[in-house]
Amino acid sequence: MQPRPFTTDLVLLGAGHAHVEVLRRHAMRPLDRVRVTLIAREPHTPYSGMLPGLIRGDYTFDEAHIDCARLAAAAGARLILAEADGIDLAAGRVGLTGRTGIAYDRLSIDVGGVPAMPAQGGGIPVKPIGQFLSRLEMLEATLPQDARIAVVGGGAGGTELALALAYRLRGRAGIVLVSRDAMVLPTAPNRARRRVLAALHAAGVELRCGVAATGHAGGVLSLADGGGLGVVAALWAIGVVAPGFLARAGLACDAAGCVRVITTLQSLSHETVFATGDCASVEGAPRPKSGVWAVRAGAILADNLQRAAAGRSLRRWRPQRAALVILGVGNGRAVAWRDGIAVDGRLAWRWKDHIDRRWMAMYQRLRPMVMKHTDMRCGGCGAKVGAGALADALAGLAPPPRADILLGLDAPDDAAVTLPPPGFALVQSVDHFRAFLDDPYVFGEIAAAHALSDLHAMGARPWSALAIAAVPDMPDRQMADELGAMMRGAASALAADGCALIGGHSGEAMEASLGFSVTGLVAPDAIWRKSGLRAGDALILTKPLGTGIVLAANMRGLARACWLVAAIASMRRSNADAAGILRAHGVAACTDVTGFGLAGHLTEMLRASAVGAILDTAALPLLPGAAELAGAGVESTLAPANREAAGLDGGTIATLLTDPQTSGGLLAGVAQDRTADCLAALRAAGLDAAIVGYVTEAGGLRLG
Repeated sequence: MQPRPFTTDLVLLGAGHAHVEVLRRHAMRPLDRVRVTLIAREPHTPYSGMLPGLIRGDYTFDEAHIDCARLAAAAGARLILAEADGIDLAAGRVGLTGRTGIAYDRLSIDVGGVPAMPAQGGGIPVKPIGQFLSRLEMLEATLPQDARIAVVGGGAGGTELALALAYRLRGRAGIVLVSRDAMVLPTAPNRARRRVLAALHAAGVELRCGVAATGHAGGVLSLADGGGLGVVAALWAIGVVAPGFLARAGLACDAAGCVRVITTLQSLSHETVFATGDCASVEGAPRPKSGVWAVRAGAILADNLQRAAAGRSLRRWRPQRAALVILGVGNGRAVAWRDGIAVDGRLAWRWKDHIDRRWMAMYQRLRPMVMKHTDMRCGGCGAKVGAGALADALAGLAPPPRADILLGLDAPDDAAVTLPPPGFALVQSVDHFRAFLDDPYVFGEIAAAHALSDLHAMGARPWSALAIAAVPDMPDRQMADELGAMMRGAASALAADGCALIGGHSGEAMEASLGFSVTGLVAPDAIWRKSGLRAGDALILTKPLGTGIVLAANMRGLARACWLVAAIASMRRSNADAAGILRAHGVAACTDVTGFGLAGHLTEMLRASAVGAILDTAALPLLPGAAELAGAGVESTLAPANREAAGLDGGTIATLLTDPQTSGGLLAGVAQDRTADCLAALRAAGLDAAIVGYVTEAGGLRLG
């Protein structure tokens, strides 16, 4: 049975606090015939309430972050890891940096904001939090002796950050808190402010109140009164403004660039667009730019997105006038206040810790949803992609003219016609598989890199490619968008290797899939074979193992986002650089490591060369998370058959050696006297290559 086609594309732009709630509710009650896509700048989304605790060391990275890959898998949503740089409201498309955009029928925006730094600028903005944490680590690694750091902003966020940094950097750097108001925490009750001031004094935090900071340059934080503070860095924790692309898109925005929304959280100017969090401003009910308001907006946003998809009337959000503030001061203590009432001490911290951990647990414990199937579709030529959708998908894909391509995509006919150059042999191969990633553009890149790998393994130069693509039944616009994104990603990868896309075939299928028939050129006397291994050769592997394990874990919602990101980066990388380096160092024999795993493909080489080999299992390069997942019993469905064919028993090492690789590396035999230089060149090119064993006279495959 085939999946029921969707009719609406709902795109969640940003992985803010409200959007994670939308995804959680979608996981529990999926929207009927709605495809949900999350576009996130980073693979993990931090919880702002835990940031000071993370800086102090009260929480680990995983405790303070929601894994976007696991959350999206639990919700059955597509995950696109990319930076948004624009919105085409007329076409209904989110622009993404360096790649094709994503179409939407309804768009929800929760991208946060950035501190409203002065024009002179300089320093480190506290938001986006992910980028701030990376820059803070770099700053900490280069701190000079007796350094001083300024935190600009005397509100709750800046004050709590100053206290957290004072704890983290005690004995290494002094902290000065700069506030334009006459006092820190100007809206807090007097009791709460006194307790926090006592904590600041105890932590050794210097205060400069009643003066605004105007910029940081040359080791000096300039102040509005003409003075300055000598500091190595300025961390800006002041009021936020929204990313500039929201106003540039034509959305109605306020003076800070925040999307103006009515109480249903719909854009004031575009009813198909919703917005919340720091990047939005509710008409008639403005609230502070604080995570607590975004959290509270999540439920109403999720409900209204469901109602909008069903064509029902929307609910209005009536946010409470005030919210509870709990400010951690370190040493297991906190100060809390609301409506003029304040409490402090260890109980207040335990209260905050309980609230934060309980909220995070709702998103960290979800598991993947089960998809429903229904309705059959026609087969045969009745399953071809419609002419209009196909034309839209292929628009702009025509390659630059080449004299050796007589007929290609620039003048489509029943078949492509090429003119091979004289003196070269044609090397041909074909690969095809169903989509294993939510992002069609990245999937297209990987599918092309995987297909070209066979050519690189033979020492051939990629020349031309024919595509075989399929997409599920969906409305024409979405079908064109899905197919077009796959083909643009593929065309980018093919072009990078000098390969021309000259034609192909497309059709409908139960799920998206893509493959290529590729042709390469090689001089007849320069063909690499599996059969050229010689006793004494070193075995070099040019990419780490583990893509099959990580992808299998991702399907089950078990893979961390950072593991998935590393696997994707490895799969996207072409083997062209590795092949060129191996060629320069006299490769004796070569193959690419793909579906049969390292053990399977090495066994093929040993049989063809009539030699044996000893594998150094301790030297195997592995993708992050691969060993941990293999040890937990996670493996690809092909792994058991691979183990049986290789004659290996179970266990972590056997699983890694027989893990089917998508767009895996090259495995080559290189003479020992050239091995060191070859390995150095591969690593200098940014490849995680390793010597994984040596060829012996006989004895088959042995593990060392």
